[in-house]
Amino acid sequence: MKKQFVKITSMLTSAAIISITALSTSVYAAGAVGFKPWTGDNNELNLGSSISATETGLQSAYSDNPSLNNSAWAHTGDWYTFKNNSLTDVTVTVSGDANFAPGLTAWATGSTEFDGGTAGFGGELSSAGFGTPHSFNATGAMGDTGTLWMANGNGGNVLETLGYAVAGPSHVAGGWGESILTGANDVSLTSTFENGISGSTGANSVSLIFDDLAPGWYALYIGGTNNATAGGAFDLTVSAVPEPETYAMLLAGLGLVGWRLKSREKALPSVAV
Repeated sequence: MKKQFVKITSMLTSAAIISITALSTSVYAAGAVGFKPWTGDNNELNLGSSISATETGLQSAYSDNPSLNNSAWAHTGDWYTFKNNSLTDVTVTVSGDANFAPGLTAWATGSTEFDGGTAGFGGELSSAGFGTPHSFNATGAMGDTGTLWMANGNGGNVLETLGYAVAGPSHVAGGWGESILTGANDVSLTSTFENGISGSTGANSVSLIFDDLAPGWYALYIGGTNNATAGGAFDLTVSAVPEPETYAMLLAGLGLVGWRLKSREKALPSVAV
């Protein structure tokens, strides 16, 4: 696994920074957004497992809403959090019906679950005249205009924007000056939480694949990206897939166990009946 020891060290450092920040800054009223439930209320991801949810999304909650200069509207999209328990490859997939063109963003919050951010933090206003998170920057790095309400040390506890995927049209300058590009996009600034992001998009689906996603908490935002559609239902699936070397070790271990059992059977004396 690439950079495994670097990741673990970085995670410990991030945790220490979070602890210091919590002691040295003012306490704000978090909870500007709420979270949707997972099927079975299970939001922990283990090696080889998956978690899922089913919801209905508005046609332009993520982007392509002209009233918001094409930026996201936090209160009309769907928020999820999950805890990844193993250092492994993780795939996040959103599959919509024929009327829903999804958008998806993933953020890292480290050792703590996303607190929901603080409404109106910093008094930011978009070019459309809306404050956060009625409108917010769903694709920018933490610290960019439109993100302070959720950024660690400011209005929330998000440490890094990792990547986003958009099925609908691109916009080069949203309400916060952000780029919103069709396709899967890696916008992470460090390798603290993953070693690369890829993915794919279709007319009604998007996916992000995280190479070596570190253990910890993550937040997801999902909404429609095409104002010309009607919106509709979607399925969300997050899967943790063992890496090839892990599979090889498992297979080797199973093979060794099988060999030992066969050898033991051969060594046992036959018993006359």
